[in-house]
Amino acid sequence: MKTDTIEIDDLVRDYYRAITIRNEHPPELSAVQILFYGEGVLINGSFKQPIGFSAASFVTALESEIAEGNLSQYIIHEIHGKTEVYGKLARRVSIYEYNLGEETSGRLPRGVNYIQFVEFKGNWRILSMAWYDENEDYLIPAEYLR
Repeated sequence: MKTDTIEIDDLVRDYYRAITIRNEHPPELSAVQILFYGEGVLINGSFKQPIGFSAASFVTALESEIAEGNLSQYIIHEIHGKTEVYGKLARRVSIYEYNLGEETSGRLPRGVNYIQFVEFKGNWRILSMAWYDENEDYLIPAEYLR
């Protein structure tokens, strides 16, 4: 239904907004956790070995990066998304771009996030997600950007 995809659009926007870091202020755990069904499963596939998180451990990892001085800003947003809904399940291909607060010339880094959702008690929640940053070996397919 159209209202389902609108709610999922809002949920994805809220997720990216919730994990954005500005001026060394870490995300609020409650603002991230409320978007997930249960603990959530988050997988960063951008490294040699995938790195898995729950919603809580992902926020903790971001807090650690800030505390260690490795991260002061992380601004991320979706540039394109496509959602498919079947009953109380949905999936989305979300193309994102991000900036670590540095001056950049040219295109910002971007990647693909596959997100699964479940409708629970009349509300959509994120069940899991796995993302991979674009690189010279894995360019985002043109059909993902239409």
